[in-house]
Amino acid sequence: MERSIFVGLIIPGDVILALGGVFSSQHKMNLTAVIAVGSVAAIAGETIGFWLGRKFGVRILRRLPFFGGSLSRLLEESEEYFKRHGGKTVAIGRYATAAGAFVPFTAGAARMPYPRFLAFDIPAILVWATGISIFGYFFGQNLGFVDKVLSRFGYAVLIAAVLFFGGRYLLKKRNERKKGRSRA
Repeated sequence: MERSIFVGLIIPGDVILALGGVFSSQHKMNLTAVIAVGSVAAIAGETIGFWLGRKFGVRILRRLPFFGGSLSRLLEESEEYFKRHGGKTVAIGRYATAAGAFVPFTAGAARMPYPRFLAFDIPAILVWATGISIFGYFFGQNLGFVDKVLSRFGYAVLIAAVLFFGGRYLLKKRNERKKGRSRA
């Protein structure tokens, strides 16, 4: 449930699942139980984040000092984006470290249909929980390596997402300017 109230920014679920895998390799926990509990907790957390976004999203952002107005407008504009690309965003967001914590909230605020949200979120969570737990299980003897790989993977996904979405945004703005010039 770490993503529901952004606690995952402090204690990432990746670390908890990897530690569960480590303890499983030492026969102190059951690996299947670690994966199951991690999956259920992640689904519950993302569901809470989704419904917080649906219920309070734009209202919360409007009240933020300095950036509230512009963020709430961006959130309102994101409805169209989530209609077209919401599934991919939810699935990929599961693997982005810090930025991924905001995806369920944003999906809810953007009015993404809840069944569609779950259709992309649950498979991504199952792959994530299984992969991280098994990774911890097999590399449990070297915790420094586990931590390094997990943090680098999360940063790599975050950088790729920023480059992709930033590039799409810049391309869209460039095309809008070209259309504006051709009309004049």
